[in-house]
Formats: sequence, C-alpha cells, structure tokens
Amino acid sequence: MDTYDDFVAARRSALVEEQGGGAAAEAAVDRALARCRRSWARLEQTTDVEAHVRDLVAEELDRPRRRRLTAWSLAGVAAVAALAVVVSLLPAPPEVREEANPVPVPWYADGELHLAEVVVALPGAGRFAAVDDGVVIEDADDRLLKVDADGDVSDFDEEAPSFSEPDVAAPYDRRGTFSRRVGVAEGRDGAVVHLMELSVSGPDAGVFVRLSESARRVFVVCDEPACPVMRTVTAPTTDARLR
Repeated sequence: MDTYDDFVAARRSALVEEQGGGAAAEAAVDRALARCRRSWARLEQTTDVEAHVRDLVAEELDRPRRRRLTAWSLAGVAAVAALAVVVSLLPAPPEVREEANPVPVPWYADGELHLAEVVVALPGAGRFAAVDDGVVIEDADDRLLKVDADGDVSDFDEEAPSFSEPDVAAPYDRRGTFSRRVGVAEGRDGAVVHLMELSVSGPDAGVFVRLSESARRVFVVCDEPACPVMRTVTAPTTDARLR
C-alpha cells in the first residue's frame, strides 16, 4: 500500500500534465493532494484514490469560476436591493380616477386636475395650459409637469407654453355688481368657457349682497365669444381655476 508521500512522488507530475501544465494546474493539484493528506489511510481502504484526487483537482480548477459566479450573484443581489431602495424613495404616481369633464376645457380645484375623461390628484399645483389632449402644469415646487390625457405625469423639459387668457368679454352683469369673472379659456372646439363668481341672489329677487359674502362659482360655456347662447355648470368648489 502506497503512503501519501509515495503517491505524491509518483503521480503529482502526471496529474499536472493531465491538466495542461502551468502554474494554475500545479496549484490545483497541490491543493487537491493537501486535502487528502490527513485522511490518506482511510481513503486507500474505502476509495479509488486516483479517481478521488482527480475529482478534487477538478474542483480546485473550478474554484475561481465559482468565486466569480458568487461575486456576480452578490453584485446582482446588491444591485436589485439598491434599485428597490431607489424605487421606494421615488414619489408615488398621483392618483387618477375616471370622470367625464362637464366642461370642454381642463380645470383645477381642491387639489385635482380635471381633464376630458380623468381627474388627477396634484395638490398644490399652480398655473397650467392645455397642450395636445393634456396640460402642462406647475407643481407645488414650481416645476413644469406634462399630464397626458390618461393622467400619466412626467417632467416637461421644453419651454413653458403660454398661460395667457383669450381676450373675450365676460357674460352676465358687465357692471360687476352681481358677477365677476375669475377665469376664461377657449376649448379645442372653439367654445369659450368662463369661470364666473355669481351672487346667490340678484336684483330680481330684491336682495343685494356682496360677492365676497355669498358667492358661488359656475362655468359658463359659450358656443361663440359673445355668448348669444350659453349653458352653465355649477362648480363643486369655490376655488376652481381655469387657464
């Protein structure tokens, strides 16, 4: 029965050559043989030592690849974890609900932007202007955002659109005693929408009150700027805005 040293002296060089020679093969063979040293006597009685050593050499040669795979796996896990942290820190998209707009232009009230078919929650938003089927709107931090017709919100990096109002006369009482226009916008179909502040009572009722005490806001939709025919839609809030 060969001793450990006898086996090393007889087989080391051949094992190295079987692996193509070179420093990497020598290191793998030496590590495999070292792993057998303490249990050599038992191995000779229970195992095909030659085959066992070859298996260990293959493991040692494969160790750098497995280390790289482990490193790549850990890097991948770290990247996924970092991405999850980044995603968790991103602001949640605004809430969107389906609701038909009763007037033909976008409007804003109570922290919500009303588009043709959806309502988008955008607390603290400022001025806005219609662009295509959506709007460009200022958020609470004065950044410009693009809100698409379906309610998707994205950064708007182009030049700000015009926020000017059309130059059309206000309907109702031109003297301002019982009405005041607080906004006007022109729809894509040419209809003009006025946002009016109206007193709850008028001269026909014999009641005279100040707008600041008893006002309500309504949308006045005119098919023509002169408003020969108009329809009104009551605003559900006192702070509705048109642009």
